[in-house]
Amino acid sequence: MTKWRRGADWVGSQVEDQYVMIHVESGRYMALNETATEAWRLLETPHDDAALTAALMTKFDVDAETCAASVATLLGTMTEAEMVEPAD
Repeated sequence: MTKWRRGADWVGSQVEDQYVMIHVESGRYMALNETATEAWRLLETPHDDAALTAALMTKFDVDAETCAASVATLLGTMTEAEMVEPAD
């Protein structure tokens, strides 16, 4: 299973209830909700989908199936935005 890590070109800061990020090279920006912010924090070290799902389930009251589907969607969005990349 692929392990994911953060892309190096994103920086961010907490602004009220969102974590706001900007891509240094392109100027694109993204606002993360609480769940995505926690996933971003966890991806400071490489995680595969299952490990990320398990870690998020310890923080949020969510069942395994729903969490796994949400993680897959989030990683897809983050991959498209070049926020995460395979850790190799």
